[in-house]
Amino acid sequence: MAAVALAAVALSACTASSGSVTPAPTAAAQRGSVDSLSAVTTIGKAAMAKGLFGKVITGLGGAPQCAVKVYAIVYSTVGVKGEPANASAAFFVPQTPCKGPFPLVGYAHGTNPVREQLITQPSTASATWTAPDQDPIVVAAVFAAHGYAVAATDYLGLGLSTYPYHPYLHADSEATAVVDSLRAARLAAGKLHVPLSGKVFLTGHSQGGQSAVASQRAIEAQADNEFDLRGDAPSSGPYALTHTFEDSLRKQSQDAPILAAYIIPGYQKIYGNVYADPTSVFQMPYAATIDTLLPVQTYADEALLYGKTLPLELNRLLQPSFVHTFLTDPSSPVRRDTHANDLLGGWLPKAPVWLCGGDRDPEVEFKNARAAFTYFHRNGVKVTLTDVNFLIPAYVPLKDYHVVVALFCLPLARTEFFDKLK
Repeated sequence: MAAVALAAVALSACTASSGSVTPAPTAAAQRGSVDSLSAVTTIGKAAMAKGLFGKVITGLGGAPQCAVKVYAIVYSTVGVKGEPANASAAFFVPQTPCKGPFPLVGYAHGTNPVREQLITQPSTASATWTAPDQDPIVVAAVFAAHGYAVAATDYLGLGLSTYPYHPYLHADSEATAVVDSLRAARLAAGKLHVPLSGKVFLTGHSQGGQSAVASQRAIEAQADNEFDLRGDAPSSGPYALTHTFEDSLRKQSQDAPILAAYIIPGYQKIYGNVYADPTSVFQMPYAATIDTLLPVQTYADEALLYGKTLPLELNRLLQPSFVHTFLTDPSSPVRRDTHANDLLGGWLPKAPVWLCGGDRDPEVEFKNARAAFTYFHRNGVKVTLTDVNFLIPAYVPLKDYHVVVALFCLPLARTEFFDKLK
């Protein structure tokens, strides 16, 4: 296992609610309708097994059993106010000799600060094999190459979505994007004559971990009769978002300036209660461009986030008065907003939950998973917690640790959880 883990070190790290649920939209019948469907490519078994990520996934989950065809879907969904919107998604279809009917997995990806990184793009544009644009290959290798169809959304405001911004770490709109991608994938499966079993699973890493849990909450509250949800396997998600934000302010977490620059302007757009003037929260010169900074358009723009368009130190980005107010005043606007997106209260999962993470994670601390396990377990939910830290050698650089955790959690989620329930 140490050798397998070491093979993953060169992968660079992804930059990584209350009990309320998203209200049903007025035009509910149109949610998940397919606006466009096109074939993208076929990912062969050799492509999925080669390279650094392939060694990890094959070592944990077995060699790919079949090639995977990838389709791009643009589908109808709703925005943060329930207004009509669209999003894009990938639909991963197992090929022969994998035989249906296939369970359907709703996959939610981690933080994506670059609009051009689409879940439908299976080839990397980076010589260093950055994780976000390898997501399609990883998802194909972990799930679809072993007999699962997969729907993977780009979320609102990313990929091919025309939504004006990405409502980052907004649990309800993440859930509507994921749930409507499942609906769109079912319609696409009918058009493509892909047999589905009707069984549904959810999974995702980092932001996607939060999205997966939020999607379970939404399905079980609103669409329990529509989806046969068998299980949810989130990894390294900020389920206790308020505490995660508080910890990052007290002791800067990895990539904290980027995450703060993503979440706070997004909450201003969603809730309208954060600031009238961004200089009340952000220091200059960053305040001047913060409202339109993220997501950036290209990889070149992303490179500038680290120490140029954003500072490397959180105390150079945020106003001290804002930090003090968040930490000391429970009624402060952003604290109320993060609390509205906490997931450990006001509801309990019905389907079993398989939590996963890594104890040394510097980006989304493992105590999120521990807190989720404790809350669910003491309330009678069927839940397990897996720490993959023992599989990851201590010499894996901490800057790579967060994404390496995903490469261990996702294959284990399938072999140890999905395969036993499908």
